[in-house]
Amino acid sequence: MDLRGLALILFLSLPTIGAIPKCCVEISPKVPLNILMMVDKYDVQSSQGVCDIDAIKLHVKGKRYCAHPKVLKILQVIEVWRGQRKAHTSWTGI
Repeated sequence: MDLRGLALILFLSLPTIGAIPKCCVEISPKVPLNILMMVDKYDVQSSQGVCDIDAIKLHVKGKRYCAHPKVLKILQVIEVWRGQRKAHTSWTGI
């Protein structure tokens, strides 16, 4: 194989080399409520994919926390509460 062929193969494989997932390797069984209230977004990690454990990846002010999957129910309640709170604060009372 000539040098151009090798360079082409390396160039085409670059996107797949950099796509290493950031998996949680351990989870925190208890996450303080004040951290849960500040969650910007969360991702569900499944052990059925490339990661070894089930976890909820919490993103809070640029930091990432790994929590037990049971935390998902609490996050959903917080989302509903935030939605209701926004609806109540935008109500004009006419």
